[in-house]
Amino acid sequence: MMKAKNINKIWILCSILFLQCSEDVLDKKDLGAISSDVIWNDPHLAEGFLNSIYLGALPGWEVNASRMTDDAQGPDALMYGEAAAGSQTRYSGSYNTIKDINLLLRDVGTGSISLEDQDLMKAQALFFRAYLYFKLVSTYGGVPLVLEVKDQTDVAALQVPRNKTSECIAQIITDLDAAILDLPDGYDSSDYGRITKGAAMAFKGRVLLHYASEQFDPSQDKGRWQAAYDANSAAKTYLESIGKGLHPDYAGLWFDEGASNVEAIMVRNYSLDRPHNREAGCRPFIVGTNGESYDKPTLQLVDAFPMKDGKAIDDPTSAYTYDPTTLWLDRDPRFEATIAWNGSIWPLNNPAPNRTSDLEWTFQESAIEGQANSRITATSFSCRKAVDGTLEGGAASLSSPTDWIEIRFAEVLLNLAEAANEIDNAPVAYEVLTQIRSRAGIEAGGDNLYGLQAGMSQDQLRDAIMLERRLELVFEGKRSADLRRRRMYETINGTHRYGYEILRTAAFDALSPTDEILDDRKVLEAGVLDGSIDLNDPAVYNTYFTTNLRSLERFGSVDADGDAINYLDNYYFYDIPQDDLNKNPNLEQTNGWPGGSFDPLQ
Repeated sequence: MMKAKNINKIWILCSILFLQCSEDVLDKKDLGAISSDVIWNDPHLAEGFLNSIYLGALPGWEVNASRMTDDAQGPDALMYGEAAAGSQTRYSGSYNTIKDINLLLRDVGTGSISLEDQDLMKAQALFFRAYLYFKLVSTYGGVPLVLEVKDQTDVAALQVPRNKTSECIAQIITDLDAAILDLPDGYDSSDYGRITKGAAMAFKGRVLLHYASEQFDPSQDKGRWQAAYDANSAAKTYLESIGKGLHPDYAGLWFDEGASNVEAIMVRNYSLDRPHNREAGCRPFIVGTNGESYDKPTLQLVDAFPMKDGKAIDDPTSAYTYDPTTLWLDRDPRFEATIAWNGSIWPLNNPAPNRTSDLEWTFQESAIEGQANSRITATSFSCRKAVDGTLEGGAASLSSPTDWIEIRFAEVLLNLAEAANEIDNAPVAYEVLTQIRSRAGIEAGGDNLYGLQAGMSQDQLRDAIMLERRLELVFEGKRSADLRRRRMYETINGTHRYGYEILRTAAFDALSPTDEILDDRKVLEAGVLDGSIDLNDPAVYNTYFTTNLRSLERFGSVDADGDAINYLDNYYFYDIPQDDLNKNPNLEQTNGWPGGSFDPLQ
């Protein structure tokens, strides 16, 4: 493969290709405007064409998916059964990139590019065609399979009907199998981030896991689960053979970038030249940023983490006693790696007076410098997962270079465990769960089950696996997908998400002789850091703070629950946008939507 340019520097190739690279890297002109006899006779231009496909198809940081779950605050219309028709808009954009993929597959062999490079480019393009079609199928069910370049002037040829969902899945697997044959184990460092054989195999396992799940198969055919098991088992075996596995540091794996990260399977590179703003959205708010906007953890998520012996917070057999005041003590180590709480030690390079120590504060009126209580996390918890505290806070944090890991080895393991359980192979499921929990730092216990119950039934083991997915992959956009594919929204419908409102007490106000809350806060910080004030003692914590339960739902408060979650059944397969229906009279609307006649389960 031509290695002159790193994926991280794709914007350079965009200019070579006369693309319009705006602040939105996916905003580009029609690549068909470039003469094909020029592109396919120039290896650099051909690679640039492929890189533009990467830009249009490669996923990035998930910043809104968690608001569609019980893990984070999010007053989304979908959560209240009020989604407007056409709310899911990936239809047309996906086909624009698929058109470019089909152009590459048709034309890459018409020029002077070597056969080796042709095969490698085709393999990457086939992967992304499979990836985009799966995103479409997960959203809408079966969609038109367009596998060749269409004459844009032939209106009739463009009006393709929807294929069955089963036909789409079959084509996705065909494309992935073809890609796997020609993709390499890895690349030189200059091409790190390109799709590898392992990424394609892992993604095939994800596709078949989804297809076996209740979203696509309410009747639960064991054959689909067997196919998912076989694909994920093959992916695991292959990945381990090339040195992949679990990273030894759960919290730090996001900051080990490049081929040295054994857990990263499918990655999108970022840099200071081409950054993202997820970092700023998770950090505490500072004027000029959009902090406290993403992934505000709910109390339900907080309570879902077990104690550090792996047992639930309400399990009387746990060696540890849970206290709801000092809820952070003796928890699964992933808790502290994921969540920051009022008074937690969270080193951040934020400028004073927003930060005057390494302590995090989420009590009301702790905000300063023009901040309002509305910008303090409404749950009283913040997401610290994959937040690089060494980056400068404020406007600088809007430019984060931390890579996004779309698929990591832990997901492959969990996919395997889930499929294993569904085909009655409990030993494999147990083996994976204990491996995941061991890496997390949970204590093995005398039975080496890391807090898991021995001899669980299939239903119990399924619940344990889904919990482990929730905790291990939290804030990675996987929980919302899991709730949809296993039709689990019914388990949270009618419920309310909760957080805490934390108020300071008179004792807090008496810490400093001044009337400034900041001065009181500084005294408290100094006491915590020198050990004279122990917030890990519930009585001491309650001396300075009062905690009230607060509903996070629309119209919710400390006094009212507000609207309950009401995710509708027809949201498992969304409607085709009306504009696209208008362009193609042969498209059927999805069942469950006005005028719908297309069955997405076929």
